[in-house]
Amino acid sequence: MHVGANPACYNFAMQTKILSTTDDDKIVTTLAEQGYVVIDDYLPAHTILALAEVARTKLSNQEMAHARTGKQAETRQHIRGDHICWLDENSPDIAIQQYFVHMQHLRQLINQQLYMGLASLETHLAIYPVGAVYQKHLDQFNVGGSAQLNTRKISSILYLNQDWQPKHGGELRLHLDNEEWIDILPIGGRLVLFLSADFWHEVLPAYRERLSLTGWFRTREPQLL
Repeated sequence: MHVGANPACYNFAMQTKILSTTDDDKIVTTLAEQGYVVIDDYLPAHTILALAEVARTKLSNQEMAHARTGKQAETRQHIRGDHICWLDENSPDIAIQQYFVHMQHLRQLINQQLYMGLASLETHLAIYPVGAVYQKHLDQFNVGGSAQLNTRKISSILYLNQDWQPKHGGELRLHLDNEEWIDILPIGGRLVLFLSADFWHEVLPAYRERLSLTGWFRTREPQLL
């Protein structure tokens, strides 16, 4: 993992601390201070393995579809090449239930300390085939030109990849200010959180299949009078 600038490139680990799951307060503090946080071993290894198996089973059962982009919800694989399957908390799968329990705990923690009014979590499994990418984008939708209607507040990515090495590529590139970026390897058990409105990001091509659980903590939509 590394931080990049144009043209400099230097070590990510020297600049950004990777937290552990025991650092509940530090997770929220870091998110508040820099707008993003990286947490390793967020779920037990056996749960990560089980979630990866769920993703592969859904792919083989044709329950995953090509992701769509843009206002017209078009399939444009040169822009976004992953397959996805939306999930909910009523899933009978134990591993998915455990994921939602942990994420709801995190939502409550953020609300208690940052008063963000996060009301729900939407999430999907994602599988990127070899060579697939997701070009630079922002997670918040611009609905009718009104920022008030952008309910995605915090983006989350939990990686499900076993024995991922730098040679496999597939980094999440998180764009910072001043033309700098952070490249984050999609190591199994690693959770990345960032403010949806603030960080342009992209998925770089991988040299093996790449799995993740991607989600967004959302506020309630404003009621029209």
